[in-house]
Amino acid sequence: MELHEYLDTLAEQIRCKKARPMIQEEIKNHIEDQAQAYRKEGMGEEKAMAKAILEMGDPVEAGMELDRVHRPKMQWTLVALVVLLSIIGMIMQIVIFKTGCLSNEENVTTIQNGFIYNSILNTIISFCVIGAACILDYTYLAKHPVALWWLFCFLQVVGSIFYMEGPFIRGFQLNYYGFTLMVPIFAAVVFRYKNKGMAGFLKCIGLYLALVLIKMFTQLSYISGMLELTISVLVVLTVAVIRGWFGEKKAGKLALIWIPALGAPALIGTVAVFFNDKIRIMADYQAARIQALFHMDSWANYQVLAARAEMEKATLLGTRRLPLTTLPSIQNDYIVTSMFTYFGIIFTLFVMSMILFFICKAFHLSIRQKNQLGSMVSIGCVMVLLGKIVVYVISNVGGVSIFGQMSMPFLSYGLGNAVVNGVLVGLLLSVYRNTDIVSEKISKPKYIFRLPIEKV
Repeated sequence: MELHEYLDTLAEQIRCKKARPMIQEEIKNHIEDQAQAYRKEGMGEEKAMAKAILEMGDPVEAGMELDRVHRPKMQWTLVALVVLLSIIGMIMQIVIFKTGCLSNEENVTTIQNGFIYNSILNTIISFCVIGAACILDYTYLAKHPVALWWLFCFLQVVGSIFYMEGPFIRGFQLNYYGFTLMVPIFAAVVFRYKNKGMAGFLKCIGLYLALVLIKMFTQLSYISGMLELTISVLVVLTVAVIRGWFGEKKAGKLALIWIPALGAPALIGTVAVFFNDKIRIMADYQAARIQALFHMDSWANYQVLAARAEMEKATLLGTRRLPLTTLPSIQNDYIVTSMFTYFGIIFTLFVMSMILFFICKAFHLSIRQKNQLGSMVSIGCVMVLLGKIVVYVISNVGGVSIFGQMSMPFLSYGLGNAVVNGVLVGLLLSVYRNTDIVSEKISKPKYIFRLPIEKV
């Protein structure tokens, strides 16, 4: 049997078409290596190849065995958690809108029903986005990652123009959600410069700094989003350096990452506290929040103090009341506080433990990914979700609130939240689903085996 006939027969037994090229290449390389060993022993060309093919066994049986291994495998535990947490969030939103209308309009019932309808619709849309992102091939991120990065940098400029000149909310959302979606793109950028040494490492840092400069010369309209992006970028770069993607000299590269990362916030905080009225590196309310860390009675801490007061009222089983009059936009910004007061400490801690389990399991799966691109993309997605959760929960339990929180994954109200967080979760599931069927060779749209095989 000719080599191409063997590989074609073997591939016909594999139902996942995406896995066929990778498997064919692995088997082809194995056969050719074995044939080369036989040739070194003095065996003729044709006889060596025939014997190597014969030792691989029946192509039908071998293909069926490989089919059992190389197929999409969904992480059903994570899927179940996503569904359950999203439903809990939807129920909490419905409770909020049923308990008290968040509008001063006269037609309260119509407005309540509209919010409830939107909550249900947003949850359904989130499931659809997660499903679509899960099914799509995440490796397309690595085809043109640098071009994608510059495209999103341009969108940040557009968002800043909207933010300054109106409509405010469009620019606000475009900037924040753009930051969120840039995380998996940066992971693909890092993969693009893998094995490029110090030059590749500096290019990755340079692309991130280009975004920082763009925001400095336009307007850093949402610092929380930039903070989440920065933390995720730092973690992705750190993992890449530790894995040796940019060479063996790791200590210097880690210092180049983390010394500025730790020093810059201290410098910015100092300037914001003492010189923001002259240098204006951030908005007045943002500077006031930093200054308020040293003065808890400051007006900038009113939401922190209100959240603390509500947490003091929380009971084990809940009070069946909501902080409608003390905290703003509880369906978006304070849904965890509302859950503590309404459903109680026990229920809320149970929900938080499910979210923590989701993050821990997702991160564990990301670190253990065989595919290096998939590992980086999923680590980036996990980190940005974790950043959102940490900022949100700290604010909700009455901790510091330097930067405004935007959404709590799975729980908060809003179409934008549902779509963007759905993309992140869908990308995670896509990586895990394709663990055994995606090859590292993703730069070409399709690998053709027939031509090189027929030359054998």
